Amino acid sequence: MIGSGLASRYARALLDIGREEGRVRNILSEVDRFSRLLVESPALRETMEAIHVNRRDKVAALESVVIPERFLPSTKNFLLLLVDKGRMNVLPQILLELRRMVEELEGIERVEVVVPLPLPATQKDLLKVVLERQTGKRIELEEKVDPAVLGGMVVKVGSTVYDGSVRTQLSKFQEILQKG
Repeated sequence: MIGSGLASRYARALLDIGREEGRVRNILSEVDRFSRLLVESPALRETMEAIHVNRRDKVAALESVVIPERFLPSTKNFLLLLVDKGRMNVLPQILLELRRMVEELEGIERVEVVVPLPLPATQKDLLKVVLERQTGKRIELEEKVDPAVLGGMVVKVGSTVYDGSVRTQLSKFQEILQKG
């Protein structure tokens, strides 16, 4: 990913500021809100990222969003820094890194679960409890429905993949049959 090292440095600096102020979640929320506004408003995004738009106009556009939203001074200053450095285009990567860092700080692990049909709430709760015991972290499940899984599920915890899908079992069975 382009600028991932840069995004990490900006995210780390913002996390440190948030920790000093005791407002890590607030800052994450505001950066996320601003990022969504950039997605929802192509004109705002274009203004923020355009090379030909001068700093004064970018700052005015930024303040037209930040002031009514009552962003923290830290968040506003951070966004102004991105404007000054011409780095607003890196904001999505910064946000991803910041979210990952905040969740790590809070002991949260995002787990992707791929299933053929949506899981009932009771199964989600049970899976969450099992994974929390296994990892020692608070689990946030991200369910993705993929009919190609056929049955069972694929669970991704960090870089570890637990594949209990029917699709994989059938593939293994087919390999055994082909070998002989």
